[in-house]
Amino acid sequence: MKWVALATLILLILSHSGMGKGNFHYYSYEEMENLLENLKEEHAGIMDFYSIGVTYGKRDIWAVKISDNVSLDENEAEVLFLAAHHGNEKLGYQFILSFIEYLCKNYESNGSVADIINNAEIFFIPMVNPDGVENNTRKNMEPNNVMLEEIFPIIRGVNLNRNYDAGWNEWRPWDFVTTTSMPYGDLFLQILGYPPEYRGEGPFSENESRAVRDFVEERNFIMAADYHTGAGKVIFYPFGYTDEPARDEATFISIAENMSRINGCSFREAGIGVTGMAIDWMYESKGIYALIVEISGDVAPLDKEVVNEIIAENIPAAIYFVERAIEMEGENEYC
Repeated sequence: MKWVALATLILLILSHSGMGKGNFHYYSYEEMENLLENLKEEHAGIMDFYSIGVTYGKRDIWAVKISDNVSLDENEAEVLFLAAHHGNEKLGYQFILSFIEYLCKNYESNGSVADIINNAEIFFIPMVNPDGVENNTRKNMEPNNVMLEEIFPIIRGVNLNRNYDAGWNEWRPWDFVTTTSMPYGDLFLQILGYPPEYRGEGPFSENESRAVRDFVEERNFIMAADYHTGAGKVIFYPFGYTDEPARDEATFISIAENMSRINGCSFREAGIGVTGMAIDWMYESKGIYALIVEISGDVAPLDKEVVNEIIAENIPAAIYFVERAIEMEGENEYC
């Protein structure tokens, strides 16, 4: 009941703040920067942001930190939220930005918000792929320098959520529709009606995935949630490249099941032949309990009421996610 009441309250706030009926406006990269600047100015004690890398298009990849002593590196649970690995999946980053804004504006008045900000270091990378966001493309915009690229734009770029070092040597020809090993594969996928899935020349070949890798390796994240759209309302846990269960499958199921009770998602292992996913790399290399949270069957729904409802039901789930990380950090301290 606690989470239902919170989601209802958030929806009422959104509905009465000019976000009612009509088409929804998704932030551009510049509008995101302006929002972050304003939030930092108004909430400097708990919020900061900084660049962790630069894209081919010379756009900064911004990381946001929210914590009660934001300028200090405290011994607290560290949690990461990411979005827009795929630039056309706009609702993912819009949700992250809404969540950031909600935390900043409710720190002084909401006990649950204050508790997670006071007891965790919460990090966000709202736009992993800002070039893709600005060009409304699933992949990034760096050329692959192959023949026909200028004629067929679909050949350009890399699917960043196939570019991490996870299951890279497990790719099989029958995984073609989920991960392609050559840029030309995306042209055939387009003809067949599938989205582009080219994974790049090698693990971390792209500026964006390297930026995420380096950032994650500098921190001690316990949990991470990577937001996507287009696959329905479902939470995926590792692995994506194999049907072999994760050694911590029971914990993954517990986290996903509790989130699902709040946001209405289903949940399952991602094992569908997808290599190079961020969540698999984070779990394999760093032991992070990393999930993909798909929040909509539409890549970028336009109806304001629909978008408001999705945001409202996922903010309480994200708060739970941080609370669970704090709980797990407390357990680890006494093991």
